[in-house]
Amino acid sequence: MKKSTSYLILLTLLMISAQPLLANYAFYRTVINTCKAYRVDVKEQEMSFTTQDGKILAFKMNLTSMRNNFDMVLLVGFISAGQAIRHQKQLAEKMQRSGRKFDAEIPTEVEISVIIPMANDNMIVMATASTDLVIQLSEGTINSGGFMRQIKDSIQTL
Repeated sequence: MKKSTSYLILLTLLMISAQPLLANYAFYRTVINTCKAYRVDVKEQEMSFTTQDGKILAFKMNLTSMRNNFDMVLLVGFISAGQAIRHQKQLAEKMQRSGRKFDAEIPTEVEISVIIPMANDNMIVMATASTDLVIQLSEGTINSGGFMRQIKDSIQTL
């Protein structure tokens, strides 16, 4: 009896601590699958969440492009993050309807960095967008030109 109680406690603690890992996994997997659909390579090691006081502030991702298609790669990064955020929201709603608690991984902003290989050195283009704007892009309610106009002030070249 004592042994089964300790196993039950251990299993409960494991499930509670693993829930954020599963949410990250689902988010990352959605991003990777969407990028693959557009033939953009991305690694899980190149993605991260920035948190402060337990609240998710930003999702950051590094992508590599060819010399001439960095704008397409930048847009694919934002679209894939938007798809993952939408997936997290849908997953949270589904779990809530079934009576289970699920904390969706929803950042307040998305930051994409595109590394562009040049002759001697690499150039990096970084852009940041709000979650709402990224979701609009992934849903198709805003086109890519309108999206780029909205984030033009956040684009930096390093």
